Amino acid sequence: MTAPHYISETKSDMRGIKHGWYAVEDDGNLSSGPFSSREACVARITQPTNGTMASKLQRGPN
Repeated sequence: MTAPHYISETKSDMRGIKHGWYAVEDDGNLSSGPFSSREACVARITQPTNGTMASKLQRGPN
């Protein structure tokens, strides 16, 4: 599961990354970011990673 997580300026300096919101995997690895807001991060997390799910939703029931 991927969750939003804020990396402060202090922590970002230690990690050598920019501060901001990041999508973080269960194992603690950053999967994308930085985002300017939590909402932008959540929007990216909830987007399908490939067209499969989106196309199924757009087609509707059989």
